[in-house]
Amino acid sequence: MIEHGPEGSLGVVLNRPSTESLESLLPTWLTSEVSSPTVFVGGPVQPDALLALLPTSSAGSGSSKISEQISMLDLEADMNLTEIDIDKVRFYFGYAGWSPGQLRMEIEEGAWWTFDSTPDELTCDPSECWQSVLARQQSAARLLSIYPDQSYMN
Repeated sequence: MIEHGPEGSLGVVLNRPSTESLESLLPTWLTSEVSSPTVFVGGPVQPDALLALLPTSSAGSGSSKISEQISMLDLEADMNLTEIDIDKVRFYFGYAGWSPGQLRMEIEEGAWWTFDSTPDELTCDPSECWQSVLARQQSAARLLSIYPDQSYMN
């Protein structure tokens, strides 16, 4: 979740890699020493919009704090690229959005679980992200971290 307030909510899907590339969008970021990072599908809203998140501890100028752990880069600002560890930045095309009150109502209906995030989850292996989040919980949700992908084959 990036923003949540009276105007609505905005977040990104953390574990859905895309086949898109950043070469044409951020040529000054990607040099011969830097391989193009994986870009993720952040959600269905504005799929051409590019967001960049990174741990606050790795953020320099040109970023704004979302939380104590996560910051968002302003990709249009002039920034010193040597301040940024490109390996810690997660890029997202699009985002998920909810109108005012919609997310609260969906949470009350049980459509979503909410857990605090950690900076590691921003850069975790997409195939293990959900399992990692569940495994650190102190509730029954923890049991789902060991639930087999194809339980019907047991």
